[in-house]
Amino acid sequence: MEVKEARQYVIDRLEYAFKPRSVAVIGASRNETKVGFKVIQGLRRSGYEGIIYPVNLKAETVAGLEAFKNINDIPDEVDLAFVALPAVAVFDALKDCVKKGVKIAVVSSSGFGEVGNKDLQTEIAMYCRENELPLIGPNLVGIGTPYHDFNCGFVPYLPNKGPVALISQSGSNLLAALGSSQLEHFGISMFVGLGNKADVDFCEMIKYADQEPHTKSIAVYIEALDSPEAFKKACLECEKPITVIKVGASKIGVKAAFAHTASENRGHSNEEYDKLFEESGVMRENTWMEFLDTSLALGNCPPLRGDNVVMITNGGGAGLLACDHFERLGYPLKELKDISPELRTNIRKYMPPFGSPLNPIDISGTATSDMYGGALRTAYRDENVDGIMISVCPTAVTDVEAITDTVIAIHKQYKNLGKPFIMECQGGHECREAIMKLRDHGIPAYSTMEQAVNAMVALRRYSRIMYHKEELLDQAAKEAENNK
Repeated sequence: MEVKEARQYVIDRLEYAFKPRSVAVIGASRNETKVGFKVIQGLRRSGYEGIIYPVNLKAETVAGLEAFKNINDIPDEVDLAFVALPAVAVFDALKDCVKKGVKIAVVSSSGFGEVGNKDLQTEIAMYCRENELPLIGPNLVGIGTPYHDFNCGFVPYLPNKGPVALISQSGSNLLAALGSSQLEHFGISMFVGLGNKADVDFCEMIKYADQEPHTKSIAVYIEALDSPEAFKKACLECEKPITVIKVGASKIGVKAAFAHTASENRGHSNEEYDKLFEESGVMRENTWMEFLDTSLALGNCPPLRGDNVVMITNGGGAGLLACDHFERLGYPLKELKDISPELRTNIRKYMPPFGSPLNPIDISGTATSDMYGGALRTAYRDENVDGIMISVCPTAVTDVEAITDTVIAIHKQYKNLGKPFIMECQGGHECREAIMKLRDHGIPAYSTMEQAVNAMVALRRYSRIMYHKEELLDQAAKEAENNK
């Protein structure tokens, strides 16, 4: 449902959606297979320390907690109401929430616009807006943050702590990202499924994420935008980098998106969305892997402010993959002699005579952690170097663990210089463990060269967006004035 711009009362109330002191579960169930039970179970398993109030018409207790027949029977204040009722009962429950003075409501129930029941969805949204009760949903999987041990919905686990705020219309793709967080250490600061987004809109979640202290980048999965101008304004005002993936543009995808989250895409082409995202100062990715990889890099690294990227590797083939992919993307690597007159000489100290001091810098398959460390320090210290990539290919003599520990220590020492640093480890178990450890220390690390190059190029793209953002803001303000 459309909003003209992000509403301040919604942004303010979103604090209660991610950090509530109390949660009322309306539709709490004694049946362990039902959402109304899973919500309580998830809150407990995540370590939530607030108060949980089950609301159930027939039960005296649910999951060992005292149950209440109506939310208005609860003697204390309620910050968040999570509604897990059949669609026909949701409206009455929200009226009770308004009477109770609940700060914000989350509705997981399906059976609204996505199945053609749009009138009821609109009626509920209008009622919530008239009474300034922000409504997240309906038809969503959950909401939470690992920084406050809060998992509210039917999400099976909390993600690893990290810098990326994940805002998604799709529950399944949200769950995929949370799974990646556990398996691949993709760090998440907060997550929310918007579902049909009958009331609370992308623009308001973006504005909240921009002020959320643990969030360093914002990743948004979109099936359709009801409020493109509000989205653009929120993004332009946002100080944190935003990555989006927009789906549902294919012929059958238009129908699938509507059936999934009541998302309407007819009359909105990919080209129009490309233009909107460009005007909004956000980065659009086309594949799920690129979406996650870019978000991770933007959340951990400063922007790449110049084109002087230095790559250090112990594998010539990895270097060639990087060279070709950088050039395909329109950002060819420069030779060291064209970056800095002293860099080539200084970096030779950390490679055997048969190594290559071009760029990529091939310090040979016999490279030690000391050689990697010396080359990395040299690149960091050279004021002409804008960004650094390291690739590790495990030979029989490569100590991946020692190299990992060395680069983590050096990164910690020099990260205040503002140079993005990205790692690529291509190999087996030892490389997988290295990637997890690097990510846990705030270094974007990937298992393929294409991913690493994509991430570095994304940091350069974002730098250019930052440069033009003031111009985009002025342009948007003029457009808004002309449309009055």
